[in-house]
Amino acid sequence: MSASVIGAVQARPLAEPRHVRGIRALLYAVALLLYLLPLATWSGVAVSVLGALLGMGLASAAHRRGMRLAAVLVLAPPALLLALGLGGWLQDAQWLAGLLGVKAALLAAEGLSLGLAALVAAFLLRFLSHTARALSLVEVLFVAGSVAALLADHRNRMLNRPRFLSDWAWSMGLNPGTVLVAVGIVATLVAILLFLRGQPLLKLLTSLLLFMLLGGAFYLLWDKRIESVTPPDALGLSGKGGKGKAGQKGGKGGGGSGRSDDPFKDDYSSSGAPTPVAIAILRDDFEPTSDLLYFRQTALSDYNGHHLVSGTDQGWDKDVITRFPRTAALEAAPTQSPENHVDVPTTMYLLVDHPQPVALSHAIRIKSVPNPNPQQFVAAYDVLSRVLSVQPRRLLGRRSVPASWSAAQRRHYLALPEDPRYRALSDIIVRDVDPRFAEDDLAKAFAIKRYLEREGFYTMKSKHQSARDPVSSFLFGSLRGYCVHFAHAAVYLMRSQGIAARVALGYAVQINKRSGGSAILIMGDRAHAWPEIYLEGIGWVTFDIYPERTDMPMPSPVDYDLEKLLGELARNDPTAGVSPDRRPLQIPWGALLRGAALVLAALLLLSYLVKAGRRLAPQLGRRASYPRLAYIALLDLLSDLGRGRRPGETRERHAERLRPLAPHLEPLTRAHLARALGGGRSAAALDSDGFRDLVRRVRGELRDNVSLPRRALALLNPVGWILTR
Repeated sequence: MSASVIGAVQARPLAEPRHVRGIRALLYAVALLLYLLPLATWSGVAVSVLGALLGMGLASAAHRRGMRLAAVLVLAPPALLLALGLGGWLQDAQWLAGLLGVKAALLAAEGLSLGLAALVAAFLLRFLSHTARALSLVEVLFVAGSVAALLADHRNRMLNRPRFLSDWAWSMGLNPGTVLVAVGIVATLVAILLFLRGQPLLKLLTSLLLFMLLGGAFYLLWDKRIESVTPPDALGLSGKGGKGKAGQKGGKGGGGSGRSDDPFKDDYSSSGAPTPVAIAILRDDFEPTSDLLYFRQTALSDYNGHHLVSGTDQGWDKDVITRFPRTAALEAAPTQSPENHVDVPTTMYLLVDHPQPVALSHAIRIKSVPNPNPQQFVAAYDVLSRVLSVQPRRLLGRRSVPASWSAAQRRHYLALPEDPRYRALSDIIVRDVDPRFAEDDLAKAFAIKRYLEREGFYTMKSKHQSARDPVSSFLFGSLRGYCVHFAHAAVYLMRSQGIAARVALGYAVQINKRSGGSAILIMGDRAHAWPEIYLEGIGWVTFDIYPERTDMPMPSPVDYDLEKLLGELARNDPTAGVSPDRRPLQIPWGALLRGAALVLAALLLLSYLVKAGRRLAPQLGRRASYPRLAYIALLDLLSDLGRGRRPGETRERHAERLRPLAPHLEPLTRAHLARALGGGRSAAALDSDGFRDLVRRVRGELRDNVSLPRRALALLNPVGWILTR
């Protein structure tokens, strides 16, 4: 054998086993289903799957014919863009809508666009895999990416997504996160095994065992609670702060704790997608006096020379409970008057870790309760909150700093930067107070509140990271900032007027956008800082600032399904309210059988189309390719009759074995091999007409020697061509 023939044989890619090709096609179909199901109709998904299967076949054929990788890389991207653009153009085409109708035109445009795009994408992936083993990793990433896309809806603790899987899992009492992790492990293992194809059997089995052990250990040992990919809030409420700058005293929870002790130096602009951080269950009927409920976590009252930090370590703010209860209940100092407040019992279930308990303002008692679902909740506790039951405007006539306060208390809650501009500005602001209330602390606080709301601009793009006083940069500069700036500025201005004030940190939840049940979903993007002022005989009063101008988008609407689901999990319902009680596993056999029937019907139709195409190829193809196509069609016929070539059997031995059935198959086989292997004059001597005559003779012999019922069954056989060797 010549060196050129040896080189050609060595360059020819090894054919993959049929079961590997089948598994690969199935993986492509499943991956496309996961990618497109949320985006396309079922008809569009079906066409895209068919396009992908066709693209895989074309890629294999193109590689066998020697198509260059550079050509594929140059042509594939514009072809993909053209396919996607074609769909948009057809959707707007009036002639197509007039021809098919609006609905049919949209479906046709979607199917054509997705089908062509899937064909190009599958062609590119398969061709890359044929070209080099290392490029098979692209296929693995394609399959794994589809599972990641399925998991993407479930991330950030969106336990109700994807809905089709979540509802089914919860109705069975299963955690959809566990199901998704199992799906991801199985899909990744299968994809990796396909990447390892062609390895020695021992190495392949060893790799399979290793991957199964790793996947099983990961699945069994890993806590399948899907944590947030963003901090629990946008104000740094995720840890303790340390010391400030040199010479400054620090404090716990200084607004930026968890990342720094300075809330003005943290980056809140990229907090990511909204993440559920807690669920509150109201245990009694409660009618709030405003559209917002404030869930406080800590309070900042201690001025450290740069900004406000928590004063609990120094014995201040004893009305704020900053520790989680263990065995005994924790109670706050009695600062809130019972006459003007209503006691509201709630139960809090935290979905992410917090350094201090989150509770409806103002919590007077916190008690630990059993965690109904440790896989979902990191903490559970009962809270009794004393909430103001009257409008703040009805509290006029009360002074802020009681006469009973000590000098140290006065200094602590009235401390502010040594900048005379705070007092000067606050004096200007309170000039507009109604003369009847000129000396009233609450009226002054309202005037400061309205000034900041009217003049300020809420934005996350202005940081005011001044080394000396970031609040002065905000207040006496552009007045552009976020809640930390507004809260600090309000507190400093109020303190300059002798009003005891502090900054509270936590979450502000709009209750007018809720589903109306007893569960209140708290999202991470509701993190907020607001001022609180002290009024004698009342206690601490929430005094929030609402700037009239902002460049921020509207907050995301409450996901009612997620709110209800988490509420049911908090009530210890393992089905999350999807079903009234936990039922045994119920398999929808009817739907599965219908789906399987449709898939089988589609595969059967596709198989018959391929069979017909292979049988008609000799008549429809070029004259020069007739001998090869006719020989393949004849082998398909033999396979349909159950007389195909056996594994390991040569073509000559196959023809010899079938000599009693078709004597002319032997000369036909020799002629085919002579043409395929380059037989020189012997191959050229038998032209297309001679080859055509041999084919007719073999077909005639099969008609004479095979019974009519057997030939009819062969005609109905849809998979004989698959067994052709």
